[in-house]
Amino acid sequence: MAKYTKETARIDVKFIDAATEETILEVPDRNWMNIGEILTAHYGDQIIQAKLKGKKLPKKVLVLVLSELILSD
Repeated sequence: MAKYTKETARIDVKFIDAATEETILEVPDRNWMNIGEILTAHYGDQIIQAKLKGKKLPKKVLVLVLSELILSD
């Protein structure tokens, strides 16, 4: 029976402008143990403020956690 598996344990996190769906920044290569620190409002605010310093800040930001599953036989 086919089964979904992961090639790697690494996880990516993307910060996306909710209005334009444009990626603000991506934090690659995280794991299930250290992903939580990125998902806090405090860390999210700091990283977005630093990345967009001097630019117009988006009203809403989506934070997406991405992991790829591959169907294997």
